[in-house]
Amino acid sequence: MGKLILKIATPGLFAIVLLVFSGSASSERKQEIGQRLLDSAQKISDIRAEGAPAFRIEGKLRIIPKSPGKETEGKFTETWLSKVKWRREVETSSFHRVEIGSFPNKYYLESGSNWPKSALSDPLILLFPKASPEIKGVSEREVSGVKSSCVESKAFGSKGLDCVDPATGVVLLRETHFGFASQTCWYRDYQKFGERSFPRSVRCTNKPGDEIELTISRLSAETSPDENLFAKPPGSIEVANCQGRLTPPKLILDPEPKYPQHHQEDQTVVVSIVVGVDGKPQEPRVTNSGERDFDQSALDAVRLWTFQPASCDGVPVPVLVSVQVNFRKP
Repeated sequence: MGKLILKIATPGLFAIVLLVFSGSASSERKQEIGQRLLDSAQKISDIRAEGAPAFRIEGKLRIIPKSPGKETEGKFTETWLSKVKWRREVETSSFHRVEIGSFPNKYYLESGSNWPKSALSDPLILLFPKASPEIKGVSEREVSGVKSSCVESKAFGSKGLDCVDPATGVVLLRETHFGFASQTCWYRDYQKFGERSFPRSVRCTNKPGDEIELTISRLSAETSPDENLFAKPPGSIEVANCQGRLTPPKLILDPEPKYPQHHQEDQTVVVSIVVGVDGKPQEPRVTNSGERDFDQSALDAVRLWTFQPASCDGVPVPVLVSVQVNFRKP
C-alpha cells in the first residue's frame, strides 16, 4: 500500500498513519496503533469526558422507515453536568422518554407506544463505550470522500469498525454488527466546543430497523441548570449508574413463546426489561408491538427467561435492556 501524505492536526497521528499504510507494522503493532487511534478520536470528541464543561444539546430527529410509511419527526435534548449528573429526553408525537443519570442510580420514564429504538442508541449521540474493545486490525477505507484509518474491533460478542479522519482525528463512521443485526452511523459537520469537536449531523442505518438522522441545532455551555431536572421522576424505573467496567447480562435460558391461536403470520415483538441482580426479568414492557395476542405471549415468555446478571466492576447490578421475541408459524 502507498503512504498517505496528509496534514495532521493531532500530534503523533501522522506517524501512526504512515506506519499502518506502509505495510511495515506487525500484528501486535497494529493493535497498539488501533488503540491509539481510538483513544485520540475519543479525546477529541468526547464532550462527556471527566472534567469537561457542562453543556446543553438540542436537536431534531428524523426517522425514515425502510418499508413504505410515514416519516417520524421528533426532538432530542440533553443537559450534561458530569458523568453522574445528566438528563436526556427523546420525544416524538407518540413517544416520550426521559433518562436521568444520578449516582449510584439511573432513572427511566417512558410513555407512549412503538419505542423508536434507533433514536436512543449510543452511537447516534456519539456516546463512547466505557470499556476498550479488543483491537483486531487497522485498514484504510474511503468514508464520505475521505481516505480514513479504520479500526476493526470486537467486544461482548459484537464486531465493530471505527473510521477516523487522519487529518483531524475525528470519527467519521462507526459500524457495529451483532448477530444478524447491524448499525452504521456517519458523522459530519463538526463544530468546536471548547477544546473538543462534535458533529452537528449524524445519520444511522439499522438492519433490521429504520434509518435515522439527528441534526443538532444547539450545543452550548450550561451555566445555571435547574436542579429539579435531575430528580427521580415519579413512576420511573431505577437501575445502576455504573462508572466502572460494565459487563452486560447474558441470556442463559429462554423458553420458546407460545404461538397464539388463530394466527397465520410470523411476528416479532420487542420487550424492554430490567434484568435484576438475581438474573430475573423485571418491569417487562412491550416497546415494539406485534399485535395484542403476540404481545401478551411475548411478555409471558420473557417473564420465564433467566440471565446471568450484569456486573459493574464484578459486582452484580440491575440494568435496562431490550430483548426481541420472534414468532414463527409452526
